[in-house]
Amino acid sequence: MQTGQYKITALYARLSSDDELQGDSNSIIHQKQILEEYAANNGLGNCQFYVDDGYSGTNFDRPDFQRMIEDIESQIVGTVIVKDLSRLGRNYYQVGYYTEKFFLENNIRFISITDNVDSINGTNEFAPFHNLINDFYAKDIAKKQKAVIESKGNAGQRLTTRAIYGYQKDENGQWMVDEEAASVVRKIFELCASGKGVQQIANYLFANGIKNPTAYKGKAKEGSVAERNPYLWSAQTVSQILSKQEYCGDTVNFRYRKKGLCSKIIVKNSPEDIKIFEDTHEAIISRELFDRVQKIRSKKRRRAAIEKPVLFEEAYCSDCGNRMLIIRSRNYHPAAYVCSTYRKALTLRERSCTSHYIAEKVLADIVLKMINQLLETARKSPEKFREIISSEFTKQNGLTQTELKKEISSAQKRTDEIDQIIKSLYEDKVKGNISLEMFQKLSSEYCSEQKSLTAKILDCNKKIVELGKTREAMKGFFDVVDSYCTKGEIGELTKEIVADFIDHIVISQEKKADGKRQPKIYFRGIGLLSEDVLRQNN
Repeated sequence: MQTGQYKITALYARLSSDDELQGDSNSIIHQKQILEEYAANNGLGNCQFYVDDGYSGTNFDRPDFQRMIEDIESQIVGTVIVKDLSRLGRNYYQVGYYTEKFFLENNIRFISITDNVDSINGTNEFAPFHNLINDFYAKDIAKKQKAVIESKGNAGQRLTTRAIYGYQKDENGQWMVDEEAASVVRKIFELCASGKGVQQIANYLFANGIKNPTAYKGKAKEGSVAERNPYLWSAQTVSQILSKQEYCGDTVNFRYRKKGLCSKIIVKNSPEDIKIFEDTHEAIISRELFDRVQKIRSKKRRRAAIEKPVLFEEAYCSDCGNRMLIIRSRNYHPAAYVCSTYRKALTLRERSCTSHYIAEKVLADIVLKMINQLLETARKSPEKFREIISSEFTKQNGLTQTELKKEISSAQKRTDEIDQIIKSLYEDKVKGNISLEMFQKLSSEYCSEQKSLTAKILDCNKKIVELGKTREAMKGFFDVVDSYCTKGEIGELTKEIVADFIDHIVISQEKKADGKRQPKIYFRGIGLLSEDVLRQNN
């Protein structure tokens, strides 16, 4: 791993709606300018921006922040710079975790410009106080926002920002009946009152070509199920509609609450904490119908699910790449795995993938046989077994660490050559040997090549790190094998055994000559392993 200039200098910027109220001092453009100038003035090269615009400081699941963390864990980042500690976050404990533990453990130089924090100079005793102030600020803002929401909610003002299915907002933000959707809502309540279950109602809506709420409002995301199948209704959607008292003309506030001031976890409020204000808008259904439906639904009980653990949670379809679903039945049909894409399309007559059906027992027998064969091979000759697995690992991982280091050395050598070429070009320009236009053209080409080489060096370093991690995982695999070798042959496959040995399984549609499918089994730490490899030791 290169420790010099080729590691990324991460320039991190963040802005939330609360920060915008303070003016331009925290704007993304202003932050970028400060970060860029600081890096240039302090000789920190190979800079890369990580920017989260519109994200709260209490939320650490920000896209670019998480991308930066992944790059740090891949050991391609050497320095992290922020304008101030509040840009990193406004949670005292989590900011402290990153600045005092995570960055240190990953050999990251951390700089907070306006707080005068630079980890290369040791610990700044005032940094925790800055973090604490930022944390207090976030909680104070959250407390004020909560007070405003509670005041509005208790006064009968509707807290939901969007009108529910069946209504639309007028120019004053008041709810008015959307007759087309309202007729569907009435039909849903009538069907339930007549004794139909939620899944039966969902099937009825699909059969009659009625768009689901997401598709009807034009809110379906590209590539989503709602976009591909606008007439598909889920039982959950029907259930949610049947539970909403708003259809009687009432405003219902405080159904849910956050678990804490700065928490993202949403929990249900108890019935006594829910505030209901009657006759605030036009009703779609009568109170009598709503009450009758609630009584019917309160008496219905779902049949208990078949309590049996799923052996292979990490089984995937070889064609579409989606997870395989376990299908269980109370009758004589055996449990089996089916492609989720195929399964979800059954009611839509839209089968973009095939079933890839494989019985659970068949798959379990194949996996159990292979694990026992692997253990038998390891017992016969432990040293040769490790040699075979290591050889297979090298084949699967393509470029070895030595080859990657050669690529890095070659790229770095060419980068140094370009430095000298650009220096010579500059001297020729000063002496008048070449024109300014020619200098700019040539230097631009060489700089572009140098940038590509730097990216290649970083990519190779990342691959070396990943290769090192997989080698550690392979050692872990050998430890698992050693622990099972002393236990004798495995008679029955359990979830724990699968977790110890199997990383994931890929199910193909193709069958062998005997009519059975042959899944590809990827072992934890070593990847795909065929029976032919194990036979080398027999």
